[in-house]
Amino acid sequence: MSQVRPVLGTSTAAHLGWFVADELRFSGGYWAVRGEDGAVYDGRSGYRIDALEDLWGEFSRDREQLWSFRELAPSAQGAFFFDVFTRERAQEKTLCGAVAEHMVAGLGGGRLVRWGECEPLANVWSRTELTGSLRAQMPTSRRHLARGERGEPVSIQVSRTRIGLLEHTRGLVPTGEYGRPDGLAEGMPLAMHPAITETLKGLVDGFRPNLAMISYSEVVDQDGSLGQIASRRRMDVPLAVLIGAPAVRDLGIDVADLSVNHDVTPLGLRRAPSLLVRFSGGDELWHQLVAFAHDLDQERLAAVLAVEFDDVKPGEETRG
Repeated sequence: MSQVRPVLGTSTAAHLGWFVADELRFSGGYWAVRGEDGAVYDGRSGYRIDALEDLWGEFSRDREQLWSFRELAPSAQGAFFFDVFTRERAQEKTLCGAVAEHMVAGLGGGRLVRWGECEPLANVWSRTELTGSLRAQMPTSRRHLARGERGEPVSIQVSRTRIGLLEHTRGLVPTGEYGRPDGLAEGMPLAMHPAITETLKGLVDGFRPNLAMISYSEVVDQDGSLGQIASRRRMDVPLAVLIGAPAVRDLGIDVADLSVNHDVTPLGLRRAPSLLVRFSGGDELWHQLVAFAHDLDQERLAAVLAVEFDDVKPGEETRG
């Protein structure tokens, strides 16, 4: 196994746009920042490091930490993060990118306006041109990037499978002041935001979803670019999961049994439903997700998703 680990080095004043931060996450990379005093720190924890190996190794937390990690960033705001897998037919008329349009608009964003394979995004948004670029890179495309008119970042990747195409769409939609997203009634759990429910219902009605997840994230907007800075930040929290009808069938989910402990809503066809699970209970959100994954059986879920990539070369999988 390769021991090469990607490390991004910046100053402590750097702002990582979402595309860069997400690529770093996908690659299993690390972030090192250099302070004005010349010392180097872990950009995610804020602790001073003596060598790059400290980024992935064990070290004592009883050491200097960047001042910016002593309190939350005052400029931080909330955002809905979505991660969606949908099936498409491998036909000439199939156009990619509609899921991205649907998710961004549904969660309160604007229309998509630019796309490209790297920044700056040089192309005016066109599903036809996007699809042509994705198709030319089959069986597994590189991640293509898009941006909405309000700065919403999105990535799209497509893989050819035994039964058609699997489109993987990820993105971020800002929602205003952290903890108080626009459109949420006072006192209601974040998972009950009407935009989440309606957007995932629309995903079932208009597409062929395999799996979708929406989380709540903290982001920093700098000159219209959503991302993060080297400072203390809140963890992402899960809000809702949509399990598409094919996955419900393959997993053999007992809807009634799952509904005993979780907020489950069947969507779509009665005989072949998709399941919307909202983490709306009183427990801490990550505890709800862990309990849900345990009840669903994580190994079976992973096995169902892995079937999609039987024809993809090792190392080229779309990560879920």
